[in-house]
Amino acid sequence: MTLNSFLNISFQLSNTKYYIIEDIDIMTKKEHISITLDERLIHWLDKKVKGHSINRSHAIESCLFKSMNEECLSQAVILCGGEKDEVPTVMTLFENKPLLEHTIEYLKKEGIDDIILIVNYNYNKIISYFGKGTKYGVSIRYIIEDEPRGTAGFLKSAKGMIKNTFILLYGDVFFKVDIGDMLNVHRTNKATVTMALTTTSETTEYGVVKLRGEKITKFIEKPSKKESPSQLINAGFFIIDEKLLELLSSNHDKIMLENIFTNLCDDGKLAGYVYDGEWIHFDKGGK
Repeated sequence: MTLNSFLNISFQLSNTKYYIIEDIDIMTKKEHISITLDERLIHWLDKKVKGHSINRSHAIESCLFKSMNEECLSQAVILCGGEKDEVPTVMTLFENKPLLEHTIEYLKKEGIDDIILIVNYNYNKIISYFGKGTKYGVSIRYIIEDEPRGTAGFLKSAKGMIKNTFILLYGDVFFKVDIGDMLNVHRTNKATVTMALTTTSETTEYGVVKLRGEKITKFIEKPSKKESPSQLINAGFFIIDEKLLELLSSNHDKIMLENIFTNLCDDGKLAGYVYDGEWIHFDKGGK
């Protein structure tokens, strides 16, 4: 597969060029059904479609999609960065297939079928393997960073692609959180970001938090042993409200997630979800 099978859109942010690769031939299956509606609903629908080039069916579908998007998560962003001249960590073989393949299959089972991959060095290896995601029953789009712009730099370039609350994952970790349960924590706490947390005694290599109930009250990136407020660390999986995108400053060349987390702590908008299942960080060789 070549990049010619995708639609390329390039644009400039500061001194870094981004390429967004969009799938241009996504087809969805539709099934014909018959339903009976209260005549008041039909009257309301007819008023909605009047003057628009849609019919009742389209109006009902639009309302249902809006409701579904408000209730469920359907979109994920995966950070797939790596080092120059090295095979991307997400392509590391784990149980006979790339780590990223496990992640995509897990997301599909959880109902996430719209996936954006943030890639930089050696991105062709990833694109040629996963393509548009058809094999996995998902849609995969790509944002290519010519050079890294911080751990949250991708948020600016993905603004037009993210429509609702979404999931963010670090591509170099393996674990399977209960997304529905985590979403409940996110909404109950009215959080802007909810961070999955796991435990380790080696806290100096990770972002460490202090948790009160389900609210994170302190976040420190790679603290010394003495500074660590706990053994709860950032597990690399987040639920993020789309309104976070509106808070990003356009004046900074590099945007760091770590700084965003600190600011959200101060505002009481960062929640924590403690995950006690298997967690493997491939850059560190596991827990």
